[in-house]
Amino acid sequence: MAGRFPKSPRSHVAVGPDLRQFFLGAEGTTGVVVEVALRIFPVAESRHVESLHFESVAAGVEAMRLVMRVGLRPFLVRFYDEDEAPHAMQDAAFKGCAMFLGVEGVAAVAAAEFEAAIRICEASGGQRLGPAAAEAWLGRRFDFSTIENRLATPGGFAETIEVAHFWDQALDLYRAMKEALAPLADEVLGHFSHLYPQGTSLYLILLGQADDDAAAEACIGRIWEVAMRIALDEGAAISHHHGVGLARLPYIREALGTGMVPLRRLKDALDPANVMNPGKLGLT
Repeated sequence: MAGRFPKSPRSHVAVGPDLRQFFLGAEGTTGVVVEVALRIFPVAESRHVESLHFESVAAGVEAMRLVMRVGLRPFLVRFYDEDEAPHAMQDAAFKGCAMFLGVEGVAAVAAAEFEAAIRICEASGGQRLGPAAAEAWLGRRFDFSTIENRLATPGGFAETIEVAHFWDQALDLYRAMKEALAPLADEVLGHFSHLYPQGTSLYLILLGQADDDAAAEACIGRIWEVAMRIALDEGAAISHHHGVGLARLPYIREALGTGMVPLRRLKDALDPANVMNPGKLGLT
């Protein structure tokens, strides 16, 4: 069965439910996307970036919450805890937390939004450090070599785990994750990004060294068990943008709860022979 969805503005929610959602996030279990329509945006007329220092994770999280509460639209907000900040700043001696902030768009509007965001950050204890560190990160943001190099060493292991929660619970989730995961790796780095009016994502990077590859694999398994258990107990989303895949597969039924019932029925209707990515997304 093949189909095509309308592309006219609002037709996907004003004329019945958004049927595209049957396939977005379904990881191939309900169908195969063979054609997409893309939106094209002009290059921004103006861009402003800044790096800021914060004394604590709580202060930075509050600044981000306030930026989103007043409706500002930064294209870049990344807030690093004390462990990841030296990596982000590329300065091993850096102390405290760091934030990269950026706003772009029509020149006058971008300037006004940038100054408003800076004022909010400063009122929450942020101190401007200049744009250099943020600009440097923009130039290397797709560099994954730290993870790749660790994985290339015998017994080396590295993992990235991204979850999401509401603003009023994000700090508790962060603290629980850091405390529980700290004994399982040599480094547990944390940062917040992808902000929304109601909450934020939390991204954790774990680096470690085991005796051999088998021990490293066991460490990764334990890390996922601990991280997913905390996310579920805290009521957080068990994934923000990496999807489910295999690592999260044992936990998706609990995460979706009663949502598994309509998902099962949808799967049976669209794929009665169960040939599309069987056994995935919690579907047997």
